[in-house]
Amino acid sequence: MHRSLPFFGTALGLVIGALAYAAGRLPKWIDLADWRSVSAFIASATFLALAVVEASVVLFWLSRAITQPHRYQRIDPEGFTLRLGELRRFHQRQGLAADLQDGSIATDMRQMAIDSYLTVTLKIRELNELRYKFRARAARHLVLSLIWALCATTVILIADKVGYLSKVIP
Repeated sequence: MHRSLPFFGTALGLVIGALAYAAGRLPKWIDLADWRSVSAFIASATFLALAVVEASVVLFWLSRAITQPHRYQRIDPEGFTLRLGELRRFHQRQGLAADLQDGSIATDMRQMAIDSYLTVTLKIRELNELRYKFRARAARHLVLSLIWALCATTVILIADKVGYLSKVIP
């Protein structure tokens, strides 16, 4: 999960930069001269608001992916060691000769290891799939946020070039 954070951080940085640029180019409401400038202002402000909402949703889904409880399990090497003694005693009670016990014990231990790996792997896979879904949702909203920021910037630049918006004086 944490390997994908730089991607999301960089993309959100682009969105924030585009939003700051676009918002800085918008004139004050009282400086709007006619219906064209009001329309351009409302359209770009709407796109800016949508971009901010989508960026917030990205952060929500990323936080869900990151803060998901760690239900990881590990293979229990101590359990194998404890079970080794039990298996030896079991095979001795069965009357199996000492030189033949090693093969049977190794087969039993191998099966225990496979069962343990299967159990742990399935639980880790479930957790990873849940986190993947959260990252996929975050990515979808990130793209939407980028699109809305691009739309806002485009409307502002076009409206500025055709003279619908008055120049912003810092």
